Amino acid sequence: MKKLFPVFTRKLTHVCRLKPYKDTKWLMPNGNPTGAYVYNCVAEEKVPIILNDPTIATWYSCGPTVYDSAHIGHACCYVKLDIIQRILKSFFKIKLVTAMGVTDIDDKIIKKGIETKTDFRTVAKKFEHEFWMDMSSLNVEKPMIVTRVSDHMNSISQFVKGLIDSGIGYVTEDGSVYFDTSKYPAYGKLQRMQDGGEPTAEVKRNKMDFAIWKGQKPGEPSWQTDWGEGRPGWHIECSAMVSKLFGSQLDFHAGGIDLQFPHHENEEAQSCAYHNTRQWANYWIHVGHLNLKDTKMSKSLQNTISIPSIVNKYSADAFRMACLMSNYRYSMEFSDEVMLTAEDVLNKFKFFLKDVIVYANDNSLHADYNDGLLKELQNVEEKNMECLRMDFDTSTCINSLLHLVAVANRAMKTNTPDYYPVPIILIAEYIINVLTGFGLKLTESMNNEVSNSLIDTLVEFRHTVRVNALQHKDKELLAACDVVRDKMKSVNVQINDSKNTPSWVLVK
Repeated sequence: MKKLFPVFTRKLTHVCRLKPYKDTKWLMPNGNPTGAYVYNCVAEEKVPIILNDPTIATWYSCGPTVYDSAHIGHACCYVKLDIIQRILKSFFKIKLVTAMGVTDIDDKIIKKGIETKTDFRTVAKKFEHEFWMDMSSLNVEKPMIVTRVSDHMNSISQFVKGLIDSGIGYVTEDGSVYFDTSKYPAYGKLQRMQDGGEPTAEVKRNKMDFAIWKGQKPGEPSWQTDWGEGRPGWHIECSAMVSKLFGSQLDFHAGGIDLQFPHHENEEAQSCAYHNTRQWANYWIHVGHLNLKDTKMSKSLQNTISIPSIVNKYSADAFRMACLMSNYRYSMEFSDEVMLTAEDVLNKFKFFLKDVIVYANDNSLHADYNDGLLKELQNVEEKNMECLRMDFDTSTCINSLLHLVAVANRAMKTNTPDYYPVPIILIAEYIINVLTGFGLKLTESMNNEVSNSLIDTLVEFRHTVRVNALQHKDKELLAACDVVRDKMKSVNVQINDSKNTPSWVLVK
């Protein structure tokens, strides 16, 4: 165990005074390269992912502050991070130990508790439950470990005490404790900031100093410490909880781009200071915001959209496909047009997989083995792995899969020569493996009790009528077929007409 998880053995018991240094560059970890690269904000470029053990990694995500219902803007962050985690596990075969911190005590949580005359823990638990329900509806995997701030007060206060003892944390008259950025020369390395040690007229010694402990205020919950009563500052929570779980170093630390500064900057500073190390998190992963055109989606702007409404209007798979078709590091626009495009792409895959089943079971197939399809499949497999290695480029992967579908469809629809179905089946299997590896379910749920076999019968009957109507140029029958198609779509069944055998999929 020591060989696999050396960082786990570090205890939160001793802190040495930080040695001054000016180097704020990213430090390449010692260990085994995985072959993958990820963008790092400290290095300002893509860097190789190197792990102590090439098959094991630690991952911490900054979770929600549970004082209100989540919205699709929040969900975008967690869906994209879920995609990256799945890629590491499914395509790079890394055993990922995942943890998420939940802030269950905060100014807004306390305020809501006072307004409703409810204990802050009860308020937090209610909204945390809703958060996990929303994540489940979007097929976001729950982390292996969930840490809640109120459960880790001893670890947090011990962490703060360590910083005070080292001289980099100082206590103010109101019982608060601040981190002295002037004693940490590397402060600002995630944002490439200049010296933050400017004088200030506040209780802080320097302008960029930040609170790691807040002194007690009347009516607020508090905890007793050696320097007085109070509660944790926001940034110290994650550092203390991660250190308790993973020790003095972490492989991946993830969150929204809005957390890069000051939250992650402060986490890195106080953790490096506590552990007397130059690099705490080896890989920072930040995902872009979800915007409405050029406007950020946020509660303060009152332009949020609930997660249930999106799942009901479209589907969890459609929203995930929209995320896959964008770059995780950049902002993503949310609109009906974007969602309909994602839904259309998703349906192309669903139609293809349905058509493959029909094609593979067609007894009239004979003749040649299509080596060209196998070569095309091999090329796409190699190209997609290279895209995933280079900072998880899922958008290019989706385009490559669509190209593969187009090539396979041409082969299935050609009349001369007919081919054995093996290459087509292998292509379908590969597409399923990639899409499910990204977290798409590709399953169809019915809103009524109509069975698939009944729909098959109706679609086949309509197809027979439509073919005859086309042969006899019967406009009245063709119009009736169109009415059936439209009515089926109104109950979420979309029919795809073809010359030979029609297919159908369930849509939102």
